[in-house]
Amino acid sequence: MILSNKPPVFIRRNVESYADPYIDEESELENTICKKCGSVFALGRWYTKDDLPKGKKREGIQHEILCPACRKERDHVPGGILKLSGDFIVKHRNEILNLVRNESSQALGDNPLERIMSMEAIDGGIEISTTNEKLAQRIGKAIHRAYRGSIEYKWSTDNKQARVNWHRDV
Repeated sequence: MILSNKPPVFIRRNVESYADPYIDEESELENTICKKCGSVFALGRWYTKDDLPKGKKREGIQHEILCPACRKERDHVPGGILKLSGDFIVKHRNEILNLVRNESSQALGDNPLERIMSMEAIDGGIEISTTNEKLAQRIGKAIHRAYRGSIEYKWSTDNKQARVNWHRDV
């Protein structure tokens, strides 16, 4: 065994170390529907109304609530904030927004709790708020892969909120 006097290295892993106040500790009741977006809780997770597993039908819906994502939207509590900046955005705005919408649509198909809350033009750039940190990271990575530039990830220490900053000049 090798002992070292060096301090331990802390690596942020994708492990939840806090309780998200918007996701209940106990599971929702089976066949619960979100009264705003129509997502359905079945078999221990949320599904879009069009992607319910075979054998599950909307006729069995018995409970109505706001899903965690709709509650975050209502309370304006983003899980991720993505800032896009630089002169490159001015010339490629439509292409970038199409990529953002495509990534968001794919994520929504995988998990209806991952969605864009808002997109705003700020100081010549774009600021995108998402319901969770994973979607902000996913969109940032897709933009960086497609258009290069520089990307920076920052995580809050007391919750899982992520701030993703992407920048590219012409």
